[in-house]
Amino acid sequence: MITSTYIVERNEAGESISITWTFKKYSKSTVETQTHIIDEDGNTEEFEVSVAKESDLIDTYTKVYAIPEDQRTTATHEEPHVHENEMEFQAAYITWEESAELEYT
Repeated sequence: MITSTYIVERNEAGESISITWTFKKYSKSTVETQTHIIDEDGNTEEFEVSVAKESDLIDTYTKVYAIPEDQRTTATHEEPHVHENEMEFQAAYITWEESAELEYT
C-alpha cells in the first residue's frame, strides 16, 4: 500500500509557491469501516478504507515542486467545499502534478 500527502506553501499574498508531496510505502494494510459526516445536517456515511501501521513502513519518498508564477493560485482545498474555489484548486493541482512528473511505485 502507498499513501500520499501534500502541503502547499504560500506567500504573503496567499499564492501557492511550492507543493511538497510525501509518499509512504507499507508492506501491508488492513481494511476498516469509517463513518464520515457528509453534509451540514450531520448525515453520515460509512465506507471502507485501507489503513496501514507505521511499524509496517518500508519506504518514504518526498518531492518538492516550485510552482512557476503562471501556475500559482490563491484557491485552496478545504472543508466545507466552495465549488468554484475547489474546481480552481483541482485544476492547479493537476497541472502541478503533471509538471512535477509525479510518479512513485
